[in-house]
Amino acid sequence: MKNYKSLILGLFLTGAILTACGNQKEDAKTDDSAKTETTETTEADTSNEEATTEDSKEEENTETENADEIKGVSKENNIVVDKENKTVTIYTTFNGKFLTESTRHLVVSESGKFGDKPVFISYVSPADFHQALLDIGAEAGNNMTPENAEETTSEGSHLDITAYWAGNEDGKNVNEIVKDSNGKDLDIRFTGNLDRSNEFKTGCISCLDSCTVGITSNANYPLGSVEKTKIVEYSIDKDNAPEDGTPVALVYSIRD
Repeated sequence: MKNYKSLILGLFLTGAILTACGNQKEDAKTDDSAKTETTETTEADTSNEEATTEDSKEEENTETENADEIKGVSKENNIVVDKENKTVTIYTTFNGKFLTESTRHLVVSESGKFGDKPVFISYVSPADFHQALLDIGAEAGNNMTPENAEETTSEGSHLDITAYWAGNEDGKNVNEIVKDSNGKDLDIRFTGNLDRSNEFKTGCISCLDSCTVGITSNANYPLGSVEKTKIVEYSIDKDNAPEDGTPVALVYSIRD
């Protein structure tokens, strides 16, 4: 009888121990599930925060690009061709260096050898600009050569240039900004020069005397008039010019 009671007591204790172990395992599973849920929630929150940060960055970048856009052009979208109105608009930035210095370079592409020399730094290639002028019906003179450059002046379609920037939405003719020491208005022509432009890679878009490389140039003077014979000097009217580094849209139009 005594042995029988001992057997019953042993079985009871064994059952209690197994029940306790089972409960511990269930608790452990519950803890692991809670930890997994917490980890997943934390990862989801982190992903949401990262997505929000990326969205904010994209919005900031878009706002910055829009802030620099003027007349439909920006640094990335740097040329607009309007065949109906016969205009070519290019994005540039104003080079304040020439508020106090003279130059013969009105507009030059930043990628060219003379990218630091113009009044307006462009971001369009000379070849694309040349094609754009053809697209609006302008005719290239292609009369300038190294042999005749000092006695000949540029021919080709006559072009007007109007500058626009923030605060100057009505635009200013380039002659209000760039001043000729002899009092002449610029006579900008579609000179042509595509082959030599591609060869010499100066980046010249518009020159202030007739040129054998620039896509457009001033027919008032032969090549060398600014730097060699010095019969003319150019300056900037500070009252009509933007601040250094200001985004400026230059609109080239065919004069009727």
